[in-house]
Amino acid sequence: MRQIPAGLRANASPPLPRTIRRRAARLAEAVRERRALELLYGGAWRVVHPHAIGQMGTGRLGLLTWQTAGLARGPGDPGEGWRMFDVARIEGTRALRAHFAPRPRGGPAWTAGIDTPMAEVLPRAEALAELAAPAAGTALPAVASA
Repeated sequence: MRQIPAGLRANASPPLPRTIRRRAARLAEAVRERRALELLYGGAWRVVHPHAIGQMGTGRLGLLTWQTAGLARGPGDPGEGWRMFDVARIEGTRALRAHFAPRPRGGPAWTAGIDTPMAEVLPRAEALAELAAPAAGTALPAVASA
């Protein structure tokens, strides 16, 4: 019988198929780069800003996004808003050239539904400060004194 080291619990979920692992790696990269994506999900294309990816309480992988365009949930829904996608059900992805600023978080449990994040964007204030800071290794221009 296999021993589990003290302090660790057995992972009850089976290993992910190779195609799902590859897809998850590409999606995690998009999350870290804050790259907008087109997702084919449920037979419809959607434009999303991926904010987090990780294991949900069900053991499946989830992708938390801010959907900017695509299939609406019903009458009166503009199609824009927070959406959680099951990574195994994503039929296709296309990375777009556009990058996005993170949406404001809804509190400490902003990744509700994702128990174990693989990747998540920085909080909005940190991401905007990072954009405003000069790139590492570049010196600010010298100011000549009179």
